[in-house]
Amino acid sequence: MPDDAKAPPSADGPPSADGMDRKLALLDHLRQTELRATSSRVASVIGHLIGTPLNVIAGRAALIRSNPTAEYATENARRIAEQVERLAQRVRRLIEYLTAPEPSSESRSVEHIVADALSLYGPVAAQRGVEVMAPLAPLPDALVDGMSTLVVLTSLLSLALRIGHRGEVIKLNLTGGGAMVVFELAVPGMDLPKVRIDRLEPPEEDGRIDADRLQALSVCFAIARRNGGNVDVVADPPQGALIRFECRTI
Repeated sequence: MPDDAKAPPSADGPPSADGMDRKLALLDHLRQTELRATSSRVASVIGHLIGTPLNVIAGRAALIRSNPTAEYATENARRIAEQVERLAQRVRRLIEYLTAPEPSSESRSVEHIVADALSLYGPVAAQRGVEVMAPLAPLPDALVDGMSTLVVLTSLLSLALRIGHRGEVIKLNLTGGGAMVVFELAVPGMDLPKVRIDRLEPPEEDGRIDADRLQALSVCFAIARRNGGNVDVVADPPQGALIRFECRTI
C-alpha cells in the first residue's frame, strides 16, 4: 500500500458522537413510521371487517322502511340480527388477536428512568435543534414500573420534539412522591387536543394533521391508566401546553 494511502475506517471502531446522534434520531423516525404503518393496517382490517355487514344491515333497514308489513319486517329484522351477531363475533376475534400479553413488570427508580429517557432523546433533540431542559435535582425517591414508564416518557418526549421548533426549549419537570410521581413536559407551540384522548375519537372537522399527535397521546393515556396513572394535556400560557404524566409508584 502506498505511504500516502489511507486505510478504510474500521467497522469495529466506536461511532462518533454525531454519528450516534443521527442513529438515535433515525431510530426515533423508524419508531414513528412503524406506529403509523401499524395504525393504517389496523384501520384497513377494521374497515374490511365491518364494511359488508354494515352494508347488509343498512340495506335490510331500508327494505323495512319501504315495506313495513309485519311479515316482511320480521324477516328483514332476522337478517339484521344475524349480521349484528356476525359482526360482534368478528370484532371479538380481532380484539383477542390484537391484544398483546402484558409484559413482565420490573421496578426501577425514577432517577434511572429519567436518565435513560434523556440519554436516548437528548441526542435526538440536538439533531433537531431543540433543547430538553432536564428536571432539577433532587428527583423523587420512588420506584415505578420500569418498562411502561419509560415507554410513556420517551413517547411523550418524541412527540414534544416533533412539535417543537429549532431553538425552542422543552422543559421536563418532576413533582410528587408517595403514591404518585408526576412528569410534566412544557411544550411551546403545542395546541390542546380537540377531542378527548381517553377515547381516541376523531374530531368533527378534518383532524388528519393531528392524527399522529392524538394517537400518541391516546396510547400513552392507555398505558398509564392500565398501571393506575393518567396522561392529560393542559394549557401552559402564554403559548403552549403542558403534558402531565401521572405515574403510580410501586
